[in-house]
Amino acid sequence: MNSITELLNLEDSEIFISDISIQGRTKTLTIESKLYSHYCPSCGFRMHSKGIKSRTIKHPILQDNYELILILKQRRWKCTNPECCYDISDSFRFVNKGRRTTNATDMLIVYAYRDLMETAASIANRFHVSDTHAHEVFDRYVKMDRLPLTDAICIDEVFLDMDEYCKYALVIQDFHTGDPIDLLRSRRKNVTEPYFANLPPEERLGVKYLISDMYNQYIDYVDKYFPNAVSVVDSFHVIQWIIRSIDNYIRQLLKKFRQRDRELEDQLSYEEQRPISLPPSDEVYLLQKYRWLILCNQSNIRYHTDPRMDSHFRCLMNTFDYEDALFRIDPNLKDFRDLKEQYIQFNSRNAGKPIEARLQIDELIQMYQSCEHEIFRSFGELLEKYKDYIINSFIMVEKHGYGKVYDSRLSNGPIESLNRKAKDLKRSGRGYRNFEHFRNRFLYATREAPVLNGVSDYNPVMYLEDDDN
Repeated sequence: MNSITELLNLEDSEIFISDISIQGRTKTLTIESKLYSHYCPSCGFRMHSKGIKSRTIKHPILQDNYELILILKQRRWKCTNPECCYDISDSFRFVNKGRRTTNATDMLIVYAYRDLMETAASIANRFHVSDTHAHEVFDRYVKMDRLPLTDAICIDEVFLDMDEYCKYALVIQDFHTGDPIDLLRSRRKNVTEPYFANLPPEERLGVKYLISDMYNQYIDYVDKYFPNAVSVVDSFHVIQWIIRSIDNYIRQLLKKFRQRDRELEDQLSYEEQRPISLPPSDEVYLLQKYRWLILCNQSNIRYHTDPRMDSHFRCLMNTFDYEDALFRIDPNLKDFRDLKEQYIQFNSRNAGKPIEARLQIDELIQMYQSCEHEIFRSFGELLEKYKDYIINSFIMVEKHGYGKVYDSRLSNGPIESLNRKAKDLKRSGRGYRNFEHFRNRFLYATREAPVLNGVSDYNPVMYLEDDDN
């Protein structure tokens, strides 16, 4: 029976289990210290037992799916020397004095913070502590240092809006592993300049690729801090720019047709002398529900040729029918889709071929700049301005993930996923005001193997010894 103490990580060789009782889903273990002679540490006289006091402790480790409660039988010992009268009670290594939970609780609380969807309140509720205590435990154990820079790093901002000095935080990511290197309070120059300038020169000189969006301040980091690096504007943001422009055009069309429908409703209501509500017009229905056929990459669209009943048109339609109906609303939509696809195809076929991409991008720029559509003339100017940085995004480097090593294009796509996690953390916590706590929580939860107190890949139940720090 006492092998349970090993199973539950109650690391104390001087204890034994004297009783086990089960009530419902709760298992209660009565634990006592082994009886041996006690001598006063002050005068050396023998000490006598003055009775036993029971102390109830919660142990947050399940055993056979039972919740555990520990009843600690503590003897009080008193010195027999009348001039000394020193007294002491039995202690247990797995629980500190005055605590109602075992030392395992702290590390299990810390480990629970690895889940971004957990809040301090939900963690506190699970371990039967206050949310303030859970917060303090995390801050006591977790102090995340920045990781060393690698030869390929990604940078991007994330909107936190904690205070006027922390609106857009700066995320720095290792492209090879996807781990966040650091999170800075702000992307402002007064924060980033001293940070990068104080990094070890050998780290800054080792950076070869700085991947970012088209924010000029990030592109300038290469000349300021990373003399051996080249700037990389990833394809994600280039394609995002043109898709956003086309989407804005579609939204303006949608707004125009909705206004037309409202005016028609008002006219009919006036003529009938009663409120008239019309169903969505064909144009509004198509632009609202099927504009993705223009915005998505054609290679990602699964066209279905089998006709299906459409509740709006009340007839059988397939994907091609919806596409044709969209193009009939505005002929420019077909041109936009085709011109967008030319860049997407160029972007896809030249992965790992920066030299060929450089030759072909000039032809694309010339075609876009002579285009009749203002959207794509502006896109041509954008490509011309960032051409060299865009070409760098076709370089392939080694990447680690999913338990394997593979070649991947330089891209800021992974950091967009990281930014979403930061926003999820802020949303689940309903806002943060302490940036250092947020930074530690974010880095701890998003690194693959965070180092905690000098130990990585730790098991939370390893840390059960008495800790008065």
